[in-house]
Amino acid sequence: MEQPTTNSRWRVEPETQALRRLQTAMTDAQSGLSRRLEIGLTDMAAMTHLAGAGRPVGPTWLSARLGLTPAAATELVDRLERAGHLARERDQTDRRRVNLIPTEASIDRVGAELRPLLTALDSTATSFSDEERHAIRRFLTEVSAIYTDFAADPEEAAGPEGDVGPPKESW
Repeated sequence: MEQPTTNSRWRVEPETQALRRLQTAMTDAQSGLSRRLEIGLTDMAAMTHLAGAGRPVGPTWLSARLGLTPAAATELVDRLERAGHLARERDQTDRRRVNLIPTEASIDRVGAELRPLLTALDSTATSFSDEERHAIRRFLTEVSAIYTDFAADPEEAAGPEGDVGPPKESW
């Protein structure tokens, strides 16, 4: 078993080191997908949040998630709409609200770009025994919860329902 690192400012377990390497690789993959889709990283982050929200959300929610001013969020939404990545739709229960919806064409394009990556990840996952996969899932689930807790802003957590909070999945 690997020993905790001694060549950094903090001593961390090998699994924590591996998670950091995974974070870097995932950031690089996100940048690669952004280049393939011909959108900037902020636009990519916006689409990731929209696709992972699990419910219709509006520009105010997106602005809060990305830490953008309302004007900057409007400009971003305009840009993504012009590029065909999202559509604005009136909320069915409150016609004053506008929901931001990823377009089917954008979802299909992202799926096509991600298919090789997802296939390789699935292939790696299936190379483990059921017992190993259970342990991996448990570890990743717990780590995800730790990251979600770390990302939460205690002041926002008390805000109105549906306005804040990290999405459960990403694009």
